Amino acid sequence: METMKKAFEPKRHSILSNIGFFIRYYRVYRPVVLVCCAAEILISALLPLFTIYLPKLAIDLVEQSVSVGYAVRVLGIYSLAMMLFCGLNRGINYGKYNLYNEQRGNLMGMLFLKSLRIPYADMESGEMKQLYWKACDTVQGGDWGASSRMVAETVSISVNILSFLLYSTVIGYLSTPMLLILVVLSFINYAVSMSHIRYEESLWGERAQANKHYYCVRNVIGNVQGAKDIRIYGMKKWMVWLRDRAIGGLRRLEEKSRRKNAYYERIGLALAAGRNLGAYVYLLYQVSAGGLSAGEFVLYFGAITGFSGFINSIMSSLASLRGAANGIDYLRAYLDLPEENHTDGGRHIEELETPLQIEFRDVSFAYQSGSEDEDGEEAAQPSEGREIFRHLNLTIHAGEKLALVGVNGAGKTTLVKLLCGMYEPDEGAILINGIDRSEYSKDELYRLFSVVFQEPLILPFTIGENLALKRVEHVDEERAWAALDKAGIGQTLREKGQHLESYMTKVIAKDGVEFSGGQQQRFLLARALYKDAPVLILDEPTAALDPIAESEVYEHYNQFCQGKTAVFISHRLASTKFSDRIVMLENGRIVETGTHDELMRAGGAYAKMFEIQSSYYEEAPI
Repeated sequence: METMKKAFEPKRHSILSNIGFFIRYYRVYRPVVLVCCAAEILISALLPLFTIYLPKLAIDLVEQSVSVGYAVRVLGIYSLAMMLFCGLNRGINYGKYNLYNEQRGNLMGMLFLKSLRIPYADMESGEMKQLYWKACDTVQGGDWGASSRMVAETVSISVNILSFLLYSTVIGYLSTPMLLILVVLSFINYAVSMSHIRYEESLWGERAQANKHYYCVRNVIGNVQGAKDIRIYGMKKWMVWLRDRAIGGLRRLEEKSRRKNAYYERIGLALAAGRNLGAYVYLLYQVSAGGLSAGEFVLYFGAITGFSGFINSIMSSLASLRGAANGIDYLRAYLDLPEENHTDGGRHIEELETPLQIEFRDVSFAYQSGSEDEDGEEAAQPSEGREIFRHLNLTIHAGEKLALVGVNGAGKTTLVKLLCGMYEPDEGAILINGIDRSEYSKDELYRLFSVVFQEPLILPFTIGENLALKRVEHVDEERAWAALDKAGIGQTLREKGQHLESYMTKVIAKDGVEFSGGQQQRFLLARALYKDAPVLILDEPTAALDPIAESEVYEHYNQFCQGKTAVFISHRLASTKFSDRIVMLENGRIVETGTHDELMRAGGAYAKMFEIQSSYYEEAPI
């Protein structure tokens, strides 16, 4: 439950804490970014000083009545130095930009790999999924992504703070009271700007909700899968109305924000005008009184003008950093989630004798609040979760072909996820050849199972890569074709002129292979056969097959399971006669167990379900 709380309420970090997080990140993964940032901060802060000293230098040369050639040489060297610094700064900025932007891919990879180390039961919860996508949004979005803005705005605010201090030093030489007045006015401007930032932040909730409505409608309108329903049910006018309402909500928010922005801008302009006017009057007075030369007037005039600009830039960067920091909180919250043990275990699967025996000993399991059950629905009891198994005892004997049957929600898929180690029991233990499976790391445990799940995973890569789920050069071609032939899909691929290097789906290759539902199911079976793990689990492997194709699969069922322990989930009870034993689940309890013939003779729940299904295949009387 602790991780669920983090998903709803990620720990809030200060801007400095989030800057420190990225400094530590780049120190490990890309130290050159920190070097580039430091160099850019120093050069960018010095360049404005070069700029305001140039007019002073030119005027001083004129007043000193030096020769034209000397003045040109001095100004040329000075300008050349400025150009070199500008070019160096531009090069550093360009390199830094490319370096920190390429790290978005690394951060996305970190999030993906983190999701594989988080307990699977947590990953199924809606809260955890939401946290994951919020963390991804932090990284994605190009220059507007929070991770990119943290780097860019940290450099920007550092440059402006350092420039502010350097300009303060210059103005301090003119007049300490003048500097104090400018600083006080700047802090008043800071307070006004912070009030503006807080107002904008107060709109974030409304803006997020309005954007959510807009993108929801936009995605539905742009979804080809919904085109048939929109036409058939005459949804066009309703969808347009929903779109206009969503856009109207966004416009009203923007108008509210624009009016407030104009108010704060007028205050800022009034403060800046008063500050600059007072400073310029003071400078003119000093020149007329002989206290300043013409060159010094130009120098201090430029310093005072830039002084107010730095304050505005600091405020702009600070507002952007505050917005980015909220996103970074989700990124850090996800990366800080507790992980399960994937690599450290005292035992290795090579020590196990095959075929394996698996025992559920007094196992209890309940879905936690906010998590999803096997039908994809949230647990019914928000406070306590939904109990699936209570003190379940079941032994799957070595080399046995076991069929799990029952209605939806009986607990079949949950039992398989417990069996594979994706879920951990709340009570009791799961033993493999008499050894508690907790003594094996997750990576070792997953090597024991070849599973065909109901949800297909077909990637836009080659057939060989999809089959072996490895890089193409690591695919064993002979083994791959043997698995495809055994699953009954190899000949189909040959007839179509396809090979292991052919791409699947049309996402990458326009001539990519696309399977029908039944062919896809056979391919997934081939994938499980290619892995050749000691335990084979088939979750509705024939759900998308026609009766003839289904019959062919079951004719080879014994061949698939040769030398393995096999678990088979089915709703079509006619297929269970191929199994050594049938276990019928009802509300998380084993209500019947035995062979097909034994259960039919018993005349219980299994026999009734079988008779109901059989009636669909009987000919109706003429």
